[in-house]
Amino acid sequence: MARQAKSTTEGGGGSEDLRARSLLRPAILLLLKERASHGYELVSRLGDLGLDVPDFGGLYRALRTMEDEGLVSSSWGTPARGPARRVYALTPEGEDQLRESAPALVQQRRAIGGLLDRYRGLVHQERKTKRQRRHVLVVEDDDDMRHTLWVLLEQRGWVVDEAADGEAALARWSKAPDGIVLLDQRMPGMTGMEVARRMRKDGFGGPILLYSAYLQPELQAKAAALDVQTLEKANFAELFEALSQYEGRGRFRATRATAPES
Repeated sequence: MARQAKSTTEGGGGSEDLRARSLLRPAILLLLKERASHGYELVSRLGDLGLDVPDFGGLYRALRTMEDEGLVSSSWGTPARGPARRVYALTPEGEDQLRESAPALVQQRRAIGGLLDRYRGLVHQERKTKRQRRHVLVVEDDDDMRHTLWVLLEQRGWVVDEAADGEAALARWSKAPDGIVLLDQRMPGMTGMEVARRMRKDGFGGPILLYSAYLQPELQAKAAALDVQTLEKANFAELFEALSQYEGRGRFRATRATAPES
């Protein structure tokens, strides 16, 4: 039965089956291990994991295939409000496959990291032969977030340098004190605000953007006193809009600005 279900799914679209068997399948199994869900809820929860599912039909085909394979089960749920919906739950066989998929996910992450590192190396080589105008220093301790910002900003024409903590950011900035600085607030050692304060004290008058998942009025007030713009973390649309005002304006040099005492 499992082979027949696989053939049917592949006939409907090989790319959907490949996606289901690479990231979508283990993601569904993981979410159902956390709790049973209906299809629309799964789409939302997959989005929280960074997996966009624009094709609802592909998701339901994957769920049907997984049910035929005995990895998930389904039943009709009757919520207090709204129509009845088919609710999917993880089976013991599905839990076994989730456990077995972990090593493959680790290998896949390692392979993706290797590809990104080589791509980044090529981009850095190309910098030597091109005139660069838009420069941003990304200071973020989370590797995945920092790499994501690097890719998204490079694709938009920015030259991106990186630092994993405040000390590394200050060391890198001291060698090239220009461009735009993008800071995460919560980092080990110095916070983003402490890095911004040091940079202002050392004379950097250029743009500093500070993002945080925990923006509070007190933090925003301290940032404003340093002429630092605050942003919600992972709101990429807001970040790109903030950066767009500096496009085409070249590099920003130190201006002997002095940070206010806190």
